Amino acid sequence: MNQTRALIALTTLAVVGVQVAVFTQWRFAGVVVMLVWLWPVVVGLTGLTSLAVVTGFLSGLLFDAQCATPFGLNALVGMALGYFVSRLGKEGVGDLDSAALWVTPIIAAVAGASAPVLFVASGVLALDFSLWRGSLLDSMAVNAVAFFFLARPLARLAFALSSPALRARR
Repeated sequence: MNQTRALIALTTLAVVGVQVAVFTQWRFAGVVVMLVWLWPVVVGLTGLTSLAVVTGFLSGLLFDAQCATPFGLNALVGMALGYFVSRLGKEGVGDLDSAALWVTPIIAAVAGASAPVLFVASGVLALDFSLWRGSLLDSMAVNAVAFFFLARPLARLAFALSSPALRARR
């Protein structure tokens, strides 16, 4: 399990680096695709709940340290996404080998559509109303479409990195 944690932590650092260096520069319909929200989702599909929650916390916190959003909101969203998707992962719903091809992308697309809502709602609860500056529907749609297409490759990576822990759990 320690090897899995180390591999996921290093990959989380790489995902945050790609998010900050590349994806924050690209905008689709004025929206940034948030890999730091997708990564805990695909780690959650492995069914390793604590690893998914910690991954969401770490990726969100590292990203919040680099951007001008309220500190901790991306971590909160990542933790929530990682936890809820890991419930499906424990049941084997997002298993890449036994589930239909469309299951993992659909789960990721739903997470991509709900993540901006969680982000804005948690910002409102933190009394930060500046997060509602663009179209929430645009943000939901762009992240849902991007998560749909990026889910399977990142899920393959997450399953490969977590395979020692998955074998030990069986």
